[in-house]
Amino acid sequence: MRFPFTRLLPGLCFLFAGYTGPLQGQEFSFSFSDSAILQRLRRDIFILASDSFKGREAGTKGDSLAAGYIINRFRAIGLTPKGNDSGSYLQPLPYEHSYHSWVENFLATDYDAHRYRRDFGMTSFSANDKMEGDLLVAGHGIVDSTLQWDDYTGKQDPADCVLLMEFPLPRELQNDSVACRRLSIENRLAEAFRRGAAAVLLWNTDSPDYPDLFDFDHAEPMPGPVLFVTEGIARQLKRLEGQPARLGAGFTRIRTTFHNIIGFLDNGAPQTVVLGAHYDHEGLNRAGVARCGADDNASGVALMLELARYLKAEGSRRFNYMFIAFGAEELGMIGSGYFCANPVIPIETVVYMCNFDMVGRLGAEGNRITALGTSTSPQWKEVYKEMPAFPFRVKKYKGASSFSDQECFYKGEVPIFYLTTGMHPDYHTHRDRPERINYTGMVDISRYAEAFLTHTAAVESIEFRNVSGWATLFSDLNYFIKQLGHLLDMPKEDWP
Repeated sequence: MRFPFTRLLPGLCFLFAGYTGPLQGQEFSFSFSDSAILQRLRRDIFILASDSFKGREAGTKGDSLAAGYIINRFRAIGLTPKGNDSGSYLQPLPYEHSYHSWVENFLATDYDAHRYRRDFGMTSFSANDKMEGDLLVAGHGIVDSTLQWDDYTGKQDPADCVLLMEFPLPRELQNDSVACRRLSIENRLAEAFRRGAAAVLLWNTDSPDYPDLFDFDHAEPMPGPVLFVTEGIARQLKRLEGQPARLGAGFTRIRTTFHNIIGFLDNGAPQTVVLGAHYDHEGLNRAGVARCGADDNASGVALMLELARYLKAEGSRRFNYMFIAFGAEELGMIGSGYFCANPVIPIETVVYMCNFDMVGRLGAEGNRITALGTSTSPQWKEVYKEMPAFPFRVKKYKGASSFSDQECFYKGEVPIFYLTTGMHPDYHTHRDRPERINYTGMVDISRYAEAFLTHTAAVESIEFRNVSGWATLFSDLNYFIKQLGHLLDMPKEDWP
């Protein structure tokens, strides 16, 4: 029987991580031979993507274990904690979401009962309540003396009624920016509840399908339930005006805290380069098997750690370097978005941002890597031209892409350097395991990133350039098409 040594690695790692004797804070010297780099990349990925971490879903124990491991690596490299002012590597990410009850969310009339998440859904600012009342078609819910417009004129008193209201404004008002602000959906809903409405059903004449309706948010709940209905259900309900309707909005607001992990290499420079990679993944699949996320994105974290070792030992002192393991990327880039809104250093001092997301499968899309954001600085053209030859091709996309943690930096006018080896059939499945990583290819990619960092340190000035929206759309569309193809082939147990 072969001894499963890899299962012991996480336990050994955390025994070491928990040791607080003389080794704490001690920097290690590292060899930078190809074999040494390969061994470190392999170790980091096998640990982060081990079954013990159970897929590193944000907010779970496995996510916390991964954070502990990364902190230990930052400490061993000699990076300064920069998560907050109290000397921690952790930057807390407060987060609130709602758990919706399939039983307590209902919409029914005397003629039909409608299906939750097919015919109707709940807005993020709905009250948690059950209501009933007569259906009243309220048009767009507009009351505006300036326009001499009142959608309630000639209607019965809306008090205690369930209002059916169109979400978009009439087309003749949509180009009037002043009117749009004055007649926002929040203001129209507030007017409805001020008049005593029991609940409001919104429908979107511009986007009749259910998934396209949930495209805005509001911090505070309204006084009553606010649901969305599809266009088809709305037209049914319009024919039932005056008839009774019953509905319920049932959910629990859950507050939790995720974390970014931030280490800093302070060279006393006025500008800082940010290197980032998200460390969370998808957790367990429907069959209870860990989607280990070796490529997505233990590979990116491992590459970031290797570059931290390199920059600490042999890198240029032209810039400071900040290393961020982003939390909760799979939930919508929560970690990077929070950092950009709450940076621990002035964001204007960030000269450019490197993002590494899925860099472990060289060969998945041929013998090439993909570099995105290659036109986000006018200086990048010369930097790429001066790069030495490597045993792979580099496919360059001008756009910055919207599908990973570089997005908010780009929106903040920070140039982007984003590397990936691309999509593959194991994406977001339980087959994305450490033994499938191309470690030799990762060593070459590490050398490529080292060369990029070295060349940019010699550039006199690095400026931001906004890229054509078409260029970003093209890179996003290319990603989406590949993702869709892999999702169609995904085993049922790995379906989202």
